[in-house]
Amino acid sequence: MIVFQTLIASALLLQGSPTAGRHLVFNCDFAKQKQAALKDWKFDDGPVYNGEQEKYASGPGKNAFFTNEGLVIQALQEGKKITSTRLQSVKAWKYGYFEADAKVPPGKGTWPAFWMLNDRLRNPGTQEKVGWPKCGEIDIMENVGYDIKNFHFSLHSEDYNWMKKKQRTKVAAAENPTAFHKFGLDWRADSITFYLDGKSVYKVVKDEDTFNAWPFRDPFYMILNLAIGGFWGGAQGIDPKIFPSQFVVRSVKVYQ
Repeated sequence: MIVFQTLIASALLLQGSPTAGRHLVFNCDFAKQKQAALKDWKFDDGPVYNGEQEKYASGPGKNAFFTNEGLVIQALQEGKKITSTRLQSVKAWKYGYFEADAKVPPGKGTWPAFWMLNDRLRNPGTQEKVGWPKCGEIDIMENVGYDIKNFHFSLHSEDYNWMKKKQRTKVAAAENPTAFHKFGLDWRADSITFYLDGKSVYKVVKDEDTFNAWPFRDPFYMILNLAIGGFWGGAQGIDPKIFPSQFVVRSVKVYQ
């Protein structure tokens, strides 16, 4: 009877796991693979938005390098110029569990993020070409250094976004916020659930079956970046003492 009860408990626990019934299809271990892991990512040195102050690098170097902890995305200030790194995953996925093991930097002005955008922005193909916010955005983690203990989890769409003050968003606090934490996303056809260190912190259920309300029906690609300043990250200014500022990513995984 004890064995039978243990098996039932184990089955229930597995059923509640966002990786249950899924297989590891992407395993980017920056701490072990180091430079070899960059083959799965591309540097995005394009324009910045939201009034941010950084210029993104076009390749590895002083703004993106490796230590035993993993990939270091580093923001630097050189004179009046601020530089940093933004990476896009080469691949895009539709549905699954996505997770980054990372630690964020403290200080006024920092704005690290692990997020996703609709692949139509890069590869519209025969589909309608859409821009932001209609394309949809999934913020698996955002953090601002002046409020370091709080992590933000959000969804944006044409009908629900921060400009309309209608975005679907949640804030969750973490103890020891500058330590490594796991930020996860369980993305299904009819719901999206955000995780912090393995615990569900926010769930959004699809209750409107329109693209403007729920564009999360296309493949999305992942983004890692460290922004500096901007309307949110710089809301309390930029402390020059934060530099060099480091967003460290140990690993990124995808299960489907």
